[in-house]
Amino acid sequence: MRLLHTSDWHVGRAIQGRSRADEFEAVLDELVRIATGEHVDAVLISGDLFDHRVAHADAERLVYETLARLAAERIRVVAIPGNHDPADRWDAFRPLLEPLGVRVVPFVRPPKEGSVVEISSRDGTERSVVACVPFVPERKLGSAAALFAGSERWSMAYAQGVGDLFEAMSRAFRPDAVNVLMAHCFATDVQLGGGENELTVTMDYAVPPARFPGTANYIALGHVHKPQAIGGSPAPARYAGSLLQLDFGEREQRKSVALVEAESGKPARIREVPLAAGRQLIDVSGTLDELRAQAMTFGDAWLRVTVRTDGPVPGIADEVRQIHPSAVIVRSQHPRLEDAEPTEPVAGLAPREQFVRYYRAKHAAETPAGILAAFDEVRTAVSQ
Repeated sequence: MRLLHTSDWHVGRAIQGRSRADEFEAVLDELVRIATGEHVDAVLISGDLFDHRVAHADAERLVYETLARLAAERIRVVAIPGNHDPADRWDAFRPLLEPLGVRVVPFVRPPKEGSVVEISSRDGTERSVVACVPFVPERKLGSAAALFAGSERWSMAYAQGVGDLFEAMSRAFRPDAVNVLMAHCFATDVQLGGGENELTVTMDYAVPPARFPGTANYIALGHVHKPQAIGGSPAPARYAGSLLQLDFGEREQRKSVALVEAESGKPARIREVPLAAGRQLIDVSGTLDELRAQAMTFGDAWLRVTVRTDGPVPGIADEVRQIHPSAVIVRSQHPRLEDAEPTEPVAGLAPREQFVRYYRAKHAAETPAGILAAFDEVRTAVSQ
């Protein structure tokens, strides 16, 4: 079997309010070209195809067009939702997608109720069993466990409970098939990408890789944005990572998809296939003169700029963006701002002082009297 593992598309995500639709279109086009050029039997998508549960129509169009293009090339698709995806919506589209060879498993189910997908190689000589485990919120672990016989003996601690779930799913594996566990979860001892939802990559959600089933030929993971193999797993396991650098925490990562070659009874062989599409995210710092000297240096990269000045300069962000139109974040650094670094938490301040603190951080200048007066007027109006 030749499988292409991808994850965490996050189609629809912007960067500081700026659309990245052209980048998503380019990288998904690249993914289809890789899948067809490598003659894969199936594409595995381990969650977070969308960035928002209520996806914009353009984001939906691009995702469904990509799935249809793969189907047109006779490439099977197996997908699960992640914590960003609308599982109910995926469930509604399931009857339309399945005739195309696109199988979506929107909810946790026992193997006999549709959570295990069987696919065959193009030449019919191999079959693969893909056990699918979509993202399980902590509050719903008990409800998911209740679907399985004998789950009253499962631990309801999240890590142990999800481990028990993996074990139950792996009972559908067969010795004559390529066995794959596909899950959207957070494994311990991995390097975060930087653009994940912080609430779902804490120790409350961490699952030890030792709980992955050793009977799997491959474990296809989604949720963490940095592509990486998983240490401590009894079977080859990998996060495919996000398709684009989604956040400045991911700015130094090389994005990729994973080409998986496997046959029954043997561990999978995995090859990273790098992705070239998408704009880079780069940190830049300097004085205004230094930034002007670098004006043509960074191509089309998105920039996070730290501008060094002697003191507050009103309108400094607009001036930086005239030099570097791709500057999506502009931060000011000067001695007076550093000396005045607040020590009191914002939550302990009155609303007016919170606004002053925000304006100072945003514009590297004190709040003009006219803006403060407008703030006071609005606050008075809404509090009446």
